[in-house]
Amino acid sequence: MLSPYRVLDCTDDRGHLAGMLLAQLGADVVLIEPPEGSGARRKGPYAGDQPGPDNGLWHWAYNRGKRSVTADLSTEAGRQRLRTLAASADVLLWSGRPGDLPLAYEQLADVNPGLVMVAMTPFGLEGPKADWAATDMVVCAAGCQLALTGNSDMPPLRIGAPQGYVHGAADMAVAAMIGLTERRRSGRGQLADVSAQVSVMQASFGYTINAAWNAPLMRRSGDSIDFGDYKVRWTYPAADGEVSITLLFGAAMKEFTANLFQWIWEEGGCDEATRDKPWEDLWVRIMSGLEPATEPDRLADVIAAFTSTRTKAELAAEARRRRVLLAPIATLTEVMENDHLAERGFWDVVRPAGALRDHRLPGRFVVASGSPLRPLPPPPMLGAHTDEVLTEANRPTASAGRTAEGGGAGAGDDHALAGLKVLDLTWSIAGPFVGRGLADFGATVVKVETHKRPDITRTASPFHPLADKHPMEGSGLHANTHAGKLGLELDLSTPEGAEVLWDLVRWADVVLESFSAGALERMGFGYARMAEVNPSVILLSTCLPGQTGSLELPGYGNLSTALFGFTSTTSWPGRASSGPFGAYTDVISPRFGLLAVLAALDHRERMGLGQHLDLSQAEASLHFIAPALLDAEVNDRDVSAQGNSDAEMAPHGVYPLAGDDCWIAVACETDEEWRSLAAEMGRLDLAGMSTAERLVKRDELDQLVANWTRPQSGEELQAQLQKLGVSAHQVQNSPECLADPQLAHRGHYLTVEHHLLGPVLIEGPRFKLSRTPGKTVVPGPSYGQHAQEVLGGLLGYDSDRIAVLAEAGALG
Repeated sequence: MLSPYRVLDCTDDRGHLAGMLLAQLGADVVLIEPPEGSGARRKGPYAGDQPGPDNGLWHWAYNRGKRSVTADLSTEAGRQRLRTLAASADVLLWSGRPGDLPLAYEQLADVNPGLVMVAMTPFGLEGPKADWAATDMVVCAAGCQLALTGNSDMPPLRIGAPQGYVHGAADMAVAAMIGLTERRRSGRGQLADVSAQVSVMQASFGYTINAAWNAPLMRRSGDSIDFGDYKVRWTYPAADGEVSITLLFGAAMKEFTANLFQWIWEEGGCDEATRDKPWEDLWVRIMSGLEPATEPDRLADVIAAFTSTRTKAELAAEARRRRVLLAPIATLTEVMENDHLAERGFWDVVRPAGALRDHRLPGRFVVASGSPLRPLPPPPMLGAHTDEVLTEANRPTASAGRTAEGGGAGAGDDHALAGLKVLDLTWSIAGPFVGRGLADFGATVVKVETHKRPDITRTASPFHPLADKHPMEGSGLHANTHAGKLGLELDLSTPEGAEVLWDLVRWADVVLESFSAGALERMGFGYARMAEVNPSVILLSTCLPGQTGSLELPGYGNLSTALFGFTSTTSWPGRASSGPFGAYTDVISPRFGLLAVLAALDHRERMGLGQHLDLSQAEASLHFIAPALLDAEVNDRDVSAQGNSDAEMAPHGVYPLAGDDCWIAVACETDEEWRSLAAEMGRLDLAGMSTAERLVKRDELDQLVANWTRPQSGEELQAQLQKLGVSAHQVQNSPECLADPQLAHRGHYLTVEHHLLGPVLIEGPRFKLSRTPGKTVVPGPSYGQHAQEVLGGLLGYDSDRIAVLAEAGALG
């Protein structure tokens, strides 16, 4: 899809995923490395546990398909080499702290006005925290993810495979594509500013707005979802491990929960009264006092007694037959042996330099019918392509010869995706976030839904104080997830409703759907029929397992999170798996969906053809834990329960502060940082400890730091440690995020007008573009809110035709 483009990858290990994804899409990605090599080459784990420039599994995971050029960007000669290469590049990716940026965007734009530059920093290029240091765990503390993960009786817990910066790296790739899309119209490049803090906040599912909606805070509760007065447990014991079960109630979930308790009853595990609970109304009954608040706990105990006597495989097989939302909690070794992934041909098989045999690495993140992603070759040896790339330095860029239409878009006078038309048939979280991302940057997105199958976001907290007056319209999750979209209520089971849908397909550039695998085809709206009425349409189908393969996995991202390795990597020693929070793959996969859609649009611009994009949320998400998967593949080693310990840093943990459930994340990456921290704690006697010595005594140091932080204030202590150059940040939940001066500086939170609820707070776009910034001005729509605008304005129906549709029941 992206074969015309050259990308300069000046990132370190924090951002390398971005360039790898663009390489999968066909771009020529040139990795600019310092003479000693990228930090990813020296980041463990290592193949065979043997450190070396070609043995780092981070390097294997995220630098495949790239060409390596060396340049010391701290010198004028190195910066001149970068200028030379930038003159013929389309995209430049960079990661680090703002003060380390080798050349400002304006300096690069002087030699190439069409260059799209994407910079990822911990907190953003500007603002009161722009120069703060942040390890992966510290970013997660600032971005609310830590506050939501772990057991309530333990400190907040990081995910076992580092996640903070890969969220930002995935956003980098999307930002690059949005910049290139806008450049096709204006002929001009621009700067994209990605904050890893803001990127990782997507893992909170938008719950950082809870305090502004006067709703209870979401908190970590181990293997449960904490709804304040009651908890819903998702992790259950099996005879040989653990399984994840989606135990939820309401109209969207009643079938699955009824199936589960019918099964348990048949096996003698519950009485008829439990089997026949009013599953659709159970939430309401609990909240109104008709059922005790302890009822979810009792139901969970019934389930646990049932599952504990059966193996993961036995439970999974029967759950599939009965349509029960259950999945085994798989180790990474079990993920590597997953039959479904093998059947779908997911793995790339390569032999990196120095390896004694071929190895399987995570492969294409989407199956594209018209322009398949290419398998990536092994990562490059250091500097292997320096001479080759320098001889190509005068190649024309993909925008060469293009002129800006009408002078191009000026600062803030246009949207990057203006004119893009999107039909959004998605529901829940993963699919809707794709439509939200397109709407954020100017696309016209029409959200189609029906009362008959309520979107789960309408039934989930936080709820507005006026929610009782406006049933199904008061959810902050819905307002946030579907912001910027037009709402049309349409009953596709009626002939008249189906006819409207076909007109929308003719109108659309892109169609998004997130039904179960094959469901859209069974409904009569599959890609082949869409292509007949609109040959240029791009259809993105996103579901947990993908459209093909042996795995039938209906349900939500907590099941794929369990089945594909995230859950098993997140726990304290001796405790049950306790994370990640929520349906985690639902917040990872939308970046991959956005990237696939934007790349397919770019391909269509040149080739004139649409295509079907099959996005398995599970497969795409595996790229976020690729180094850990490689450790299992290459070294036969699973990530063990490690709490907040780190293999390369000590101290590295989350420590108590004064106040109720208040914590601070602190990490010492270097001996210098440790010396500063030891001196501040009044322990100069320990300041000379090396990293190796500190790793041996990490438990003692954790206790020392915890005793020192316990009486202190989070805001004051984080500022004090940052002045010393120590990476630290208080663990932020909704109130702290809403009060964060850095997020305020970026304008991350927006107050918008809901036509039923009045002013409400939602989140803004995930990153900032310098010339065509994203702008979201409306919350998610109410049912059918924009019927006249869509039917009369976009489709051109007259009032008589709209009245006929209403009389036929098509608009309900």
